[in-house]
Amino acid sequence: MNTKVVLEYDGTGFSGWQQQHGRRTVEAELKRALRELSGRDHKVYAAGRTDAGAHAFGQVVSFDFAGRITVKRLPAALNAVLPADVSVVAAEPAPPGFHARYSARWRRYRYRYLDRTARPAIGRGQCWHVGRPLEEKLMAEAAGALVGRHDWTSFCSASEPETSRVREMRSAQVSRHGSLVDLELIAEGFLRGLARGIAGALAEVGLGRKPPAWVGEILESRDRSLAPKTAPARGLALMEVYY
Repeated sequence: MNTKVVLEYDGTGFSGWQQQHGRRTVEAELKRALRELSGRDHKVYAAGRTDAGAHAFGQVVSFDFAGRITVKRLPAALNAVLPADVSVVAAEPAPPGFHARYSARWRRYRYRYLDRTARPAIGRGQCWHVGRPLEEKLMAEAAGALVGRHDWTSFCSASEPETSRVREMRSAQVSRHGSLVDLELIAEGFLRGLARGIAGALAEVGLGRKPPAWVGEILESRDRSLAPKTAPARGLALMEVYY
C-alpha cells in the first residue's frame, strides 16, 4: 500500500536525511525500522533532503508499505522501534501516484537566529547564536527581493546543475519573538545550500555589515563568490510540505 508519513526529527545527531555508507542518517533509521516491522526492505522517498544537523517538524515520506500493520497503527509501531530523535507524527494511505517529493507543490523552511549576548543552554542545537542584536526590520526589507521566480546560483551549492537552478519563492518573511529572529521561506523547491545561503546573507544585513539592497544585488549577479558563507545547519528546520 502506498503510504504517506510525516516525520519529526532532531538532526543534531544525523549526517542528514540521505542514506550514506558508514554514517547515521534519518533515511537509514526509517528503513531499519520498516524492515524490523515487516521483515522486508523498503524504498522511501522524502519531500526534502535535509542537511547534516538540520531538523524537521514536517518532513513527508512516502513508501509502499509491505507489512501487515494497519496504517492507523503504523505511527505507534514505528515509534516503538525508531530512536528517540525521530518520531512519526502521522500516517495515512496515499493514492497510487503519490510521491513525497514529486507531488509536493511548496515547502516551508524556518531558519532561527538567537541574538542575545548570552549563549543558549536550552535549544542550543536548534538556532544560530549570533550573539549580537539583529535589525530584523532591515532583514525583512532585504528578504523582499527574494520573492518571485529567480536563478539561485548566488545562494545554492556549486554542485547543483546550472540548468536547474531556477525556482519560485512564494514568501520570505522575517519576524522577532523576544530574542529569537525567525526567517520563514516558502518555495516550490530548495536547492542544496539555498536556505542556509539566504540565512547567511540576511545575517550580514541584520548585523549592519551590508545594506538591505545588497541581497537583491547578490541574487541578480548569479555569482556565488560574492555571497557570504552559509549559515550553520543547526538553525534550519523543514516545517511543512504542501500538496
